[in-house]
Amino acid sequence: MGLRALSFILVLLLFLNPFFFNSKVVEKKPRIFFLLDNSESMGISKGEYDGLNSYRATISQLGVQSFETADIDYFTLGAKTTQIADPDSISALESETNFINAINQLQELEDDYDAAVIISDGIITFGRNPSIQVAESTIPIYTISLGDSNSVKDVTINNVISNPTGYTDSRHVVEVELSQTGYPGETTTVSIYNQQNEILGEEEITFQAYEEVRSIEFQIPLDEAGLQQFNIYTEPLEEEWTEENNTNLFSIDVLDSKTNILHVAFEIHPDVKTVRSILQEDETVELTTLTWLNGTRFIETLSTDNIDFDLVIYHGHPNRILNVQLLQNLESLPAVYFQLPGSRRSQNPFLSNSLIRNTGTQVFPLMINPGVGNTDHPIMELPEINFNTIANISTSLRTVLFEADAIPLYTGNFQGMETPNPLIAVLERGNLRQVEVAAWGLYKLYQSPNEEEREYITQLISNMVIWASNDPDNRRLKVSPSKSLYNVSEEIIINANLNNESGEPESDASIDIVIESDASEQQSYNMQNLGSGAYKLELNSLSPGRYSYTASARKGNRQIDEQVGEFIIENSNSELINTIRNDALLANIANETVGRSYNFTAINSFWDDLREDNVLETKQELVEAYQFPVRSIFWFIVLLTLLASEWLIRKYYALP
Repeated sequence: MGLRALSFILVLLLFLNPFFFNSKVVEKKPRIFFLLDNSESMGISKGEYDGLNSYRATISQLGVQSFETADIDYFTLGAKTTQIADPDSISALESETNFINAINQLQELEDDYDAAVIISDGIITFGRNPSIQVAESTIPIYTISLGDSNSVKDVTINNVISNPTGYTDSRHVVEVELSQTGYPGETTTVSIYNQQNEILGEEEITFQAYEEVRSIEFQIPLDEAGLQQFNIYTEPLEEEWTEENNTNLFSIDVLDSKTNILHVAFEIHPDVKTVRSILQEDETVELTTLTWLNGTRFIETLSTDNIDFDLVIYHGHPNRILNVQLLQNLESLPAVYFQLPGSRRSQNPFLSNSLIRNTGTQVFPLMINPGVGNTDHPIMELPEINFNTIANISTSLRTVLFEADAIPLYTGNFQGMETPNPLIAVLERGNLRQVEVAAWGLYKLYQSPNEEEREYITQLISNMVIWASNDPDNRRLKVSPSKSLYNVSEEIIINANLNNESGEPESDASIDIVIESDASEQQSYNMQNLGSGAYKLELNSLSPGRYSYTASARKGNRQIDEQVGEFIIENSNSELINTIRNDALLANIANETVGRSYNFTAINSFWDDLREDNVLETKQELVEAYQFPVRSIFWFIVLLTLLASEWLIRKYYALP
């Protein structure tokens, strides 16, 4: 009975979940966040700064590796911020200096640190200026400036502005931003070359001032489809500090051709002119028009033997007796259909699978009202606009969605009240896409004195045309590099998504990828399986050049799909554009956080100053500990022992 009672008492106590508490005070060293600039500009020897030699001498003079008063964690400042174990691993090879990214990471971890130290030249080559962001820091930031603050005679290609996408048989605009210091009255030649080293254009410029920024525009022909690489080169001048920033590589993804669109109008209406004007201003569109007169006659002529359109736009529809072979041949193409007053009255939709039907007989002025968010459909990625002030459009108050799987993008707003009537709907069925606009009067927005309204309707019509004319991507394997143009020091990331033949994510396959250089050198890799049909390949670096890849997805002996693509590796000169140490930025970061700034030639008082600022004080921390018996296996074993002993005694002594 005693054993049984002890067992029940122990179970009761464990159910009550008691705990034991103790605490003690421990001495804790301060922790310091060291941010070490690892960008290419840190390795440049200029003036009193001797590149990596001066950098390593500064770290050695600080004695951070043998400093025992504080715990120091090291992080790199470059294209990304990464924790490292040893400051000796700094190589000064990263192609960017992203201060704002490093400051954000510091602020995420600042609760764990008592101070931060930034060792850098303060030159930003990517991202925003961090001066405003550091004002929110709760710990002091100390800065040590490396590099040289003197200007030199130099000509630099600062930036190349170009649309990353181009089209064959067109001329592509490329704007080059050039800066120079120390060459007033001097003349240089700026040239642009293709990847076959053929010159595509050149221009001579004469500098007027001691310091100057010039902009030059080239129009280059695009003849071959694919990812094309181009080179901007500036002739070096006498006594120029470096020629490495006199060249700049960039790439253009040249698409095979323009989008061929046929616009068929069955009524005379301002909306027809609006749509045609928007499309004619788009250099990516090859527009063909047909305007119906009567019977089977059109103003323009079009051969039925040569129909190669990506999209057909119908404005209105003919009467029911029209029978034109040309229109019948277009029924299998993607379409955008705009209703017009005559189309509404006839109530005999031209398209066999009309999305929206007008069932009312009266026409009312309505305001368009988005029915979905701007991220719910590609067509809805539009600029912000005040829908309460835009011009009204016209339609009936009785419009119904005729296709159950169509998606209504816009509804009508009548006298301030939202209606469920769809005005614009889309449908994707198999490889065919369709858009229908069940209202007219869009020209009022296009002719509005409000620039935002004009931009909105222009973008809306362009989005509808782009979405409808592009075939849905039904590939089972989709492979895409994170960028089409990498720097030689950047990590190369290639992502892939794989679906099986049933359209479901395939997580049990293997994806082999073969990467081939311009010199026909091949390397094979196996992509990492991330689960849920996602795969990834990470490569540390490759030599400059153009690379093609072939990815093959297999499951067992079955090949699911295969995809090909391209990317380019280039040498970057962004870290060589500006080599003047930015003392003002580093001093501002220190002042905003109640820290201090130093020059690398005067850091003898660095640790003494931190002691004076109470950063290196050892802190006492109360450590609390809680012990819960219910979480210990010991009491479980004790309970089993009590119950087993009770059972054995009762069986062998009590029962007989």
